[in-house]
Amino acid sequence: MLSRHNIRIKVLQTLYAYLQSGHTNTAIAEKDYLKAIKESYRLYLLNMLYLIKVAEYSKKDFDIKSNKFVPTEEDKKASLRLYENPVLVALRENEEFNLRIKREKLLSIIDEDLVRKLYQNFAKSEYHTTYLEMSPMPAREHQYCLVNLYKSMLEEEHFLEHLEDISPTSEDDQSLIFGAIKRSVRSLPEDDEFYIAQLPNEEFVHDFGKELLYKSIHHNDDLHELVVEKLKNWNEDRVAVLDMLLLKLGICEFLYFPSIPTKVTINEYVSLAKDYSTDKSKRFINGILDRLMKDLMEKGLISKEGRGLKEN
Repeated sequence: MLSRHNIRIKVLQTLYAYLQSGHTNTAIAEKDYLKAIKESYRLYLLNMLYLIKVAEYSKKDFDIKSNKFVPTEEDKKASLRLYENPVLVALRENEEFNLRIKREKLLSIIDEDLVRKLYQNFAKSEYHTTYLEMSPMPAREHQYCLVNLYKSMLEEEHFLEHLEDISPTSEDDQSLIFGAIKRSVRSLPEDDEFYIAQLPNEEFVHDFGKELLYKSIHHNDDLHELVVEKLKNWNEDRVAVLDMLLLKLGICEFLYFPSIPTKVTINEYVSLAKDYSTDKSKRFINGILDRLMKDLMEKGLISKEGRGLKEN
């Protein structure tokens, strides 16, 4: 679920908090970093659980409308099609997935009023009406239905605020969780271990992320000096804290990660500057990293390994 881009975000956030706190024990930084990684997967499980609960509410809605003494024409259209969606059934009956939900104690977090509201919003949509009336029903439409339901959920501000109250990383993780949910839904009902594919990649988490965190802390003073040398017409006190961290992390990748092309590193940290720093940071980060990369290469301090990397 977590790409190197997402790992860089976790490292940046952990490093910022660690340096601002004045800690000197790197074990604290590692603990916080790994906790953030775990929290992303927990959020994925929570979002999947909400998707299930909202879809399952269709049965309660059906029961209420079916038991009315004087049902309206709209009530008569009530259907169990969403509740009987084979993808939803596979999720509901997956014992190992439900066990993970219980271990994380996520059931107690569910807001039933919010579930009802999310379902009612979706039930008003044009797609929901189309799904109930579709005949014949293509097998993949059941997957598309749940993806569309989740999209509808993300349009509800109360849902997003609820997730933010539960986890401070929810906003940063929203796009990667959306991608993970789409992949999970589209792999069902055939793949009963869909949740395993979304576990954090151990190589990215440890060999890349944890190593990047450690090296950036261990070499912080040297990295800082390299940046300051390239600040032409700039006072280092004017450089935003996040910009300085982005530059240090970029240099770290230049020097200590031989399998990552320098162009990839520059593009990644320019992208992070755009998302997490000031309006002018994108151009600033690009210019400084480009100059540093050329200077370090001239000094023979950057060595890239593997096919297509040595000429970088």
